[in-house]
Parts: sequence; C-alpha cells; structure tokens
Amino acid sequence: MFKPCLLLVSTLITGSVFSAVSFEEKKNRIEYLEELTSSAVSMNIDAYRRELQYEKKNLPVEKRAKIEANLLAEKIKVQIQRAYEAALASGNHEEAAQEVRTAIEKDLALISPELREEIREISLETLGNIQQGEISQHLDLENVEKIMLKNVLERADFFNKEGQEIHQTAMLTDGDPAGNADRSEYDSKAAILESLVSDLPSATIGLKSNTGIKSDSITSVDSKISLQVKVNFLGISLEAGPTISFSRTYNTSAVLNAEGLEPFLLPDGNFDFLKRDRTGNSIVQNDIHQKRLILFSCRATLGFESAYSGQGGFSVMGMGGSVSVSQRYSNSVHLDSRRLAVPEYIEGKSVTLNMLNRLCHADFLKSRITNTMNVTDSLNVMMKNVIQGLSFSHPKTKCMTDNHCLNWFNTKVIALARYNNQPRCVEEKREKYHACEVRGLEGQNCTVLNSQGKLVSDGVFEFTCDAGLTCVKVQDEGWFKGWDLYRFARGKCLPGNRKSN
Repeated sequence: MFKPCLLLVSTLITGSVFSAVSFEEKKNRIEYLEELTSSAVSMNIDAYRRELQYEKKNLPVEKRAKIEANLLAEKIKVQIQRAYEAALASGNHEEAAQEVRTAIEKDLALISPELREEIREISLETLGNIQQGEISQHLDLENVEKIMLKNVLERADFFNKEGQEIHQTAMLTDGDPAGNADRSEYDSKAAILESLVSDLPSATIGLKSNTGIKSDSITSVDSKISLQVKVNFLGISLEAGPTISFSRTYNTSAVLNAEGLEPFLLPDGNFDFLKRDRTGNSIVQNDIHQKRLILFSCRATLGFESAYSGQGGFSVMGMGGSVSVSQRYSNSVHLDSRRLAVPEYIEGKSVTLNMLNRLCHADFLKSRITNTMNVTDSLNVMMKNVIQGLSFSHPKTKCMTDNHCLNWFNTKVIALARYNNQPRCVEEKREKYHACEVRGLEGQNCTVLNSQGKLVSDGVFEFTCDAGLTCVKVQDEGWFKGWDLYRFARGKCLPGNRKSN
C-alpha cells in the first residue's frame, strides 16, 4: 500500500531520502517516463533525470535544491555574458550595458513573481561584475532554493512512492491465466482489466474486412491544476516561468471491431459471435458453428487547456515547424489499452456492450499499469510534463531554431529571394524575440554602406550575409566619366575578416 503523502514529505525534509524502493525500480520509473515521451514529444523529463542521479547519491533534499538553484543562476550568468558581448559588437560599453538592462527588465515580466526579484538581482549583479571586469561574487539564493525544494520534493515523491511488490506482467504470464488475447471467458473483472493493461501482444483481425463501433464518454473534472511553465529569458529557457491554472477533461472510449461487414451488435446489447453467409445463415463446418472474431480496446484521453491573461504567451510549434505565441494553450494526452477478443462471459455473465462500456469508462481509468500508477495517474504525469516543457515567450516570437523557418522560407519567400539564401531563426537585438529571416550564402548580393552609414548600393535583392561570411565591397559607387550615369556600389557575401556591411 502507499504511504500517506504527508509522511513521505516529512521524511524527505529531515535530510536524506529513505525509501524501500530499490534504485533499479527508480530507473524503471524514469524509463517509463521516457517511453511516455514517444506519445508526447514535448514532455520535459530532464529534471527527473537529474533527480535520479541525486537519488543514486542519496543526497539530502536541501542539497538537491541548492544544486538546482545554482544551476539556474549559472545559466543566467552565462547568458548575461553572451548578451553583453553581442550588444558590445554594435555599441560602446555603456550602450551595451543599457541594452542588456532593458532586455532583462522586459523579460522579467514573464518570470514567476516568486523568483522575479532574485533573478533580477542575479542578472544585474552579473552585468555589473562584467562591466567592472570582476568575477561574480557568491549570491544569496535562499529564496530560489525554497522554490526549487518544492519541485525536488515532488520529483522525489515520484521515485520513492511505495507500491505493490507484485509485477503485473509476471502475474499475467504465469500459467497464462489472463495473458491470452483471444480468451472467450474470464473468471473476474479484475482479470480482464489486468489483461487490458498488460504489454503482451494484442489480438488482431489482420487485413480482413471489418466493421466497428466507438462508444465515447466525457467526464469533466471540476478541480483545476496549477503548474509552472518554462520562460524564455534573454533567449534561453529557464524553469522559472509563471504558474498557470489548467482545466482538465477526461474522455474514455470503448472501441470495437468485428470480422466481416455484417452487424455484430444485437438489439438487446448482446453480440453476435457467429459467422454468417450472404443470406444471413450461420456458417457451419464439420457440424460446428464458426465464430467471428470481435475485438475491443479502451482509450483514455486527458484534455487540458488554459487561457492566460498577461504579458507574453505560450511558445507552440505548429505545422511545418513554425512557432507561434498564444495566450491560450490546449492539448491532450492519451493511453490505449491492449486489444482483446470480446469474451462471451465475465464472472459467468454474458458480455454486453454496456458491460464493456463500464469497463472502459470507469474501471479502466483505475487500472494499475505500474506498481505505483494507474491509468489516471499516468495521464496526469504526461500532462504535467507536457505543460512543464512549455515556454513563455515574447509575443512576437516566431521560431526557436532554424528548422522552424523552413516552412516559412518555402511558402512565404518568393523563389527569386530563395536563390543562394537560406532561412535563419534570428534574435532581434533590442527586444530579444526570435523571428525568421533570409541570410545570404557565399556570392550573394549584400547591402553596402559608406563610412557615414549611407546606403550606396541599390538595395534591390540584397541580403544580410550568413554567419561566417562578411559583406565585401566588390564595386565602387560613382559617376561614369564622360557619361551622365551613376553606378551603385555592389557587395558580395564572402569569407573574410572585414567588417560586414
């Protein structure tokens, strides 16, 4: 049985984590999260991987929180250094510092109120040290550690929650009491539920013609869940975003398929298990009525959504790799059971559609799939990690990586502008949001400015050179001698160390 949560938390706070759960079982739990990631690609489990290493070393939770706080602070310090160096490339020291300070204050609006002042202090003190050429001093991260401790305790609870010591798959395969997907009878409802959530092979109809029924049931959950999201701070992702409230809705389905195209559900809710010919008569071979295969499975879906009012919004990757920022976010995660043959009897009673509906709409959600989690628990773990993998961004943000710009490049940029160019996800220097821009490859035309900063090329189909290339002036501007004709300067993107125009 599970230990009460309050007892576990009390044990954790006192120092080292004490649990009867073996480290091998803890590894199994992180592997289970990684398996879930294949169904929810944006799940964030990096923190759980770090927590597993803390478990291996049996570190006190206070030490874990301190490490997490220092990781956050170090990530901020490195990015402040990068931002300052980038700003310095186009201005003097004071202008660069002011540009970074402005960006810090802008992005702080998206930071969780609990962490905002500490992150402001870390950022501004780091910037001051950089300006003075000093090494960053030790910062007081006590409040950050308190916030991190909450997350540490939650993850430690995931690894240390005790469950039943019976391994479900072993129980199912022992003598094959419930493992056979084609069984026609089960002694108990528990047995068929165990078979539904096992990882043994499903029954299959193959490529034969079939007919099907899908029975949906929606249950709304009144209680909302509040979870912290990540935030884009000076172009990096920090686990320090706002805490957002999400509503949750469960949707369960019973999905049935049967061999052949003849109806398999009778008016009284029972199933017609007999194969029939075109005249509707039962097919008999060797004096035996032939049975048709009817399969069923359960699907449980957890939908979640939130409408956020405030600065910034959720960075969401869409079709074609584009990124949009929206204040409303909705998504869903789901789990599908194993497919089983519809049995003729459960607990000695004839199986009906209503009986299968009850299994899928009520009992399936409570079915245990690991020693510590049932289907509902698993859906909520997936949901939580999807949400915590989200990032809050500047509302103008359109991309996070160059790949996000491919669809934009191929559909929004005219063919002539695509020639000898490639798409890049570029940070806007002052507001620090990311957007897609075209960058010139070697040999591409580029803009030429004179020493006063005046445009001296014609500006037609000229592009900023890609990283590693500079705009080299290959033709001077001026009037042709003896002709009333002005010639514009020309620039080419070429390898070299000259300052780019």
